[in-house]
Amino acid sequence: MLVRIVRALRPLKGWKTMGVSAAIAVAGVLQSADWATIVPEADIGPTLLAIGVVVAVLRVLTDTPLGRK
Repeated sequence: MLVRIVRALRPLKGWKTMGVSAAIAVAGVLQSADWATIVPEADIGPTLLAIGVVVAVLRVLTDTPLGRK
């Protein structure tokens, strides 16, 4: 199983560090945001559902590997 993971990550060479860096930066921004003023409590569920649907649709529509046009 570890070999499969290593093989799957090989095409991401050079992108893994950038991905981790971006994730840390995004986490910092999200942590500093006052979400109660951005999304009302009653709309949290539908908002998360919409984000999930958008990500799923993008995954279906896109197939280009990172770094390629």
